[in-house]
Amino acid sequence: MNNFRKYFSPLGFAIVVLSLLSSCKEDLKDIFDGKDNDEPKPKKIQFINNDEFGYILTDQNNQSLYFFAGDVSGVSNCNGGCADVWPSLIGDISDFKIDSNYKGDFGTTTREDGELQITYKGWPLYYFSPEADGVLEAPGETQGDGRGGVFHIAKPDYTVLLGRQAVEEGGEPVTYLVDDRGVSLYRNVGDDENVSNCAGGCAGVWPPFKASESWVFPSSLSQNDFDTVVREDDLGPQLSYLGSPLYFFTPDEGIRGNVLGQEGGPNGTFFVVEPAQ
Repeated sequence: MNNFRKYFSPLGFAIVVLSLLSSCKEDLKDIFDGKDNDEPKPKKIQFINNDEFGYILTDQNNQSLYFFAGDVSGVSNCNGGCADVWPSLIGDISDFKIDSNYKGDFGTTTREDGELQITYKGWPLYYFSPEADGVLEAPGETQGDGRGGVFHIAKPDYTVLLGRQAVEEGGEPVTYLVDDRGVSLYRNVGDDENVSNCAGGCAGVWPPFKASESWVFPSSLSQNDFDTVVREDDLGPQLSYLGSPLYFFTPDEGIRGNVLGQEGGPNGTFFVVEPAQ
């Protein structure tokens, strides 16, 4: 009996120690996996493959991020009550872990309250709070997409986006087509349906917006409204919207939000492209 006790005591002690070590290991794993509620996950911006939209931008908690057409100039115009519904992604780039392949597309803009807001391709990024109470939609949800025709899920691969601002001095804001970095697109009322009549020197001032092999548009636009124009020169293929070939304007200098081409051309035939209602 005494021999059994001598043998069992060290064995039992060893089992207890191993059990405690295993428990500590699991606790540490939970902490590093972000399961410890007192330890927030490191800030991160990532590209997640969404079943409906394809790749979208989210934070480390899989909270969806959005663009606002009213920010076409690159400055946040969502303040006050707007900011209650659309809280900004606040911080400095150095605060976030971002894939190095995409880091060059991120930046910041200073909001009217002095805080830095993260931007992607020049578009300030927002969350969506359905009740404007600071409570965000559930992780993975995209309820904010298409709201008012001006808020859209943030994606890395849009072909065309929407901007909104006044395009004439003293005029009311209008929604119009821009490229993925907010540079204005124009149509020429002198064109025929899906035929460009702007070539040679005209095309030097009004470069065609080239059609890519794959098109990605915000949900407020219908892909069926876009087509490809085959040009007679080597500047195509050119993308068209509702039969109107699309152009940039060289004096805009590729600067987002510039609309110097409004009512431009020798006969005042070039205009920003307002989407069909």
